[in-house]
Amino acid sequence: MNRFFVLLAATLLSACSVGARNTPQTVVYDFGLPAARQVADGTWSRLALEVRSPAWFESLNIDYRLAYDDPLKQREYAGSRWAGAPGVLLAQRLRQQLGAVNATGNTATDCLLRVDLHEFSQIFDTPQKSRALLQGNITLIDARRQLVAERPFIVEKPATTADANGGVNALVAASSDLGQQLTDWLGQLEKNGNLKNCRALPTSVAKF
Repeated sequence: MNRFFVLLAATLLSACSVGARNTPQTVVYDFGLPAARQVADGTWSRLALEVRSPAWFESLNIDYRLAYDDPLKQREYAGSRWAGAPGVLLAQRLRQQLGAVNATGNTATDCLLRVDLHEFSQIFDTPQKSRALLQGNITLIDARRQLVAERPFIVEKPATTADANGGVNALVAASSDLGQQLTDWLGQLEKNGNLKNCRALPTSVAKF
């Protein structure tokens, strides 16, 4: 009887070991190495940047939609996820490109660049063809909490493969493209004199 239980335990342990080896590991994606700064050091060092997104973007899921089959349904890849919430990863990338600072805790900044993210997903137009889509609105607010400028944005990049890896690479490329658009937009605003009201206020006053 004892020998039977020993053999049974050994069989169960062996099955568990095989099952563990056969379980696919989750692939974790981030935005890769830090992005190169697109402006000279100190250009917008007192610019704070934040990204706001809907609550459902706080998950680590890599989302996609089928435009040809119930596009209102938000789907997610199994076995793949982001290293952090998409809004957090996007904010980090944009700050790297612009040389901006985190809005949290920085009360003496000159202006706040707020990115409201409405869509951050891979869109399949056909089973084989997909694209990354970033969509939202950008608002620039001065230290007195007055609106300086705003604009909507839509950025799309084709995915090279119809899977999570293709979607992630397209989304990272679209995020970098958004950073370039913001750089150009801020540069034009500065050239036109629209940033003259971005003046640092005392720490106790300049709160966004």
